[in-house]
Amino acid sequence: MAREYPHAQVVGVDLAPVPMDREAIPSNCQFEIDNINLGLSHFRDHFDVIHIRFVGSGLQNFKERTREIHSCLKPGGIVIWIDADFDLYSTEKFEYHLPATDDNPGGSWTQRIGSGKLV
Repeated sequence: MAREYPHAQVVGVDLAPVPMDREAIPSNCQFEIDNINLGLSHFRDHFDVIHIRFVGSGLQNFKERTREIHSCLKPGGIVIWIDADFDLYSTEKFEYHLPATDDNPGGSWTQRIGSGKLV
């Protein structure tokens, strides 16, 4: 991502060090070892885009972590979250939003994109 967008600052966050060739990392990329279960207040209002992959099973208090992750976005930012369907394993009730439409402008743009209704 940092090579594709050299004008952007890219921050990778992981629970443990990831083996990598440090000399191959672009100067606009940094990595942090962090446990998001302990909080992300140091990233509040920091990112335009947050990309998350397969962390849901390690999250404590999924709803609170989701709210906190969203608080790390700058206004107008977007979270791209790729994970498994945890409804199968969770006793928490999740709130699903109908897709955004002209009649439902407060709906979910993610649902709209995922349903192929974004034109």
